[in-house]
Amino acid sequence: MHSSPKAPLTAANVVITPGAIMANYLVLAAICGPNDHIVCQYPTYGQLYLLPRYKGVDVSLWAMNEKDNWSSDVAELASMIKPNTKAIIINNPNNPTGAVISKDKLEEILALAQEHGIVVFSDEVYSPLFHTSNRPPPLVSLGYNRTISTGSVSKAHGLPGLRVGWVVSQNAQILRRVTTLRDYTTTSVSQLDDSVAAFALSEEVLPRLMEQNMKTCAESIVILDEFVKRNARRCRWAKPDGAATAFVQILNEDGSAADDVAFSKQLAEQEGIVVLPGGYCFGKPGANGLRGYIRLPLGQPRLLDAALETLEKFIHKQTHF
Repeated sequence: MHSSPKAPLTAANVVITPGAIMANYLVLAAICGPNDHIVCQYPTYGQLYLLPRYKGVDVSLWAMNEKDNWSSDVAELASMIKPNTKAIIINNPNNPTGAVISKDKLEEILALAQEHGIVVFSDEVYSPLFHTSNRPPPLVSLGYNRTISTGSVSKAHGLPGLRVGWVVSQNAQILRRVTTLRDYTTTSVSQLDDSVAAFALSEEVLPRLMEQNMKTCAESIVILDEFVKRNARRCRWAKPDGAATAFVQILNEDGSAADDVAFSKQLAEQEGIVVLPGGYCFGKPGANGLRGYIRLPLGQPRLLDAALETLEKFIHKQTHF
């Protein structure tokens, strides 16, 4: 899944872990420490920047442009590099927005990293769930030796019950650090999980598995797009180019952003529907940059359609959240 003629891989380039969350933990522990600096794409899965902060790492957040379909500006990234910058961290496809960094932009990021001798780490847990022609290859396939990709079977492959993830890199030194850290934390993965995951990723099964998951996401995007269009005065979004999540902003009747925490609590208590409040789960502490956003899954179309029917009625029950 990650190998290419430009950057061929063998089993020696892969470390198996109990899920992507452990893969990310091991990578972060291996590449940065106190007094180091990293730049992390934002918004993203909190582990990628909060764990380094807990370790005393100086973290700069490279904000995606909400007004331009969550695009990323490499020139802005370049301005954030410091003498002690150890890594650039991205999440591609992105959680929660579903934005995808293109191959051309990935190559710009790698050129910048190579200029400064910086590691580039990509959490690719939602790859290869791409919904448009923008289908970038895995980061480690692009030829720069100081790249790392992580993934698992839980998200894109729809098998969260299997705790199997991986770290992939061309860099032997980084992999040695990751392996040593794994030996003193989780040691290995369940043989049962490993066997079932290997079957799911086999040439016989994987294409059918991904075809079904891609179909589910495509149908869900159509359903969500129709929902947003019907309720354009009360919500908006940028269609996700990848991943299995959608980031929708809920608006009050006057057009202001709703309180996503209050909205999510009331929705759960009154209707039994649980969504993630985007500002609370993905926003910067003390900031309102993601106010009003909720993260929705691109799940089973029938269930999503029923949930959105209830959500639509709920939104119009009151003018302000």
